[in-house]
Amino acid sequence: MKTISTLFASLLLSTSMFATDVRSSASLTVKSETRSNIVVIVDDKRYDLGTNALMISNLDACEHQVTVYQEKTNSFINRFGETYDMVFNSSIEFKSRTNVRINIDECGSITMTETRSARPMIGDTWNGENYFEKSTPITRGIYSNAISNSEFSRVLWAIGKEISAGNRMESAEQIIHTNYLTVDQVKQLMQLFCTDDNKLEIAKLAYDKTVDQGDYFALNSVFKFDNSRDELARCISHQR
Repeated sequence: MKTISTLFASLLLSTSMFATDVRSSASLTVKSETRSNIVVIVDDKRYDLGTNALMISNLDACEHQVTVYQEKTNSFINRFGETYDMVFNSSIEFKSRTNVRINIDECGSITMTETRSARPMIGDTWNGENYFEKSTPITRGIYSNAISNSEFSRVLWAIGKEISAGNRMESAEQIIHTNYLTVDQVKQLMQLFCTDDNKLEIAKLAYDKTVDQGDYFALNSVFKFDNSRDELARCISHQR
């Protein structure tokens, strides 16, 4: 009887652990529409199956650094003994029971879509008709080689430690010249400065290096004066 009770307790523990792992895991799917071979690196682990599509399952539900290389016959960048271009490099927050899909189209544009699992899993409890969501897109976006949020946070902290505005500007310019940024990251750089002149200089310099230029109007809230907003608008209209 004691043996049966021990086995039953072990079974319950194993089932509980399995259910927890299933509920908290996420997955990543990457596909190239050009049928070129891809290599995916998640954190420090490399996935290379010699195909144009792959799926990585059982990822922890947390932030992961994801880099995607695509084979290019006309590239001058050599990776892994083959010829590859880096087409995606960013940190992604993976949520539990979701699949993140990165799709590379024939023009090289990147679309990222997140879907939730619609299937009940071991350990779930029913909580009404809206508990399980259909696998419909939640977020979409076009991504380039924007600096990851974790790396940008470290950079932002270092620039903020600079005492003079001149040194902060010099460091910010260097980051802009060597990285692609999101509008939110540009906004955070602008907020390191007090004057509209410095903020405007950052905004002008970063426009060509920003991956989501359609949202650039969000920077207007950082300025104190309307003439700064007008000057940025004129500058952007000339660059388009």
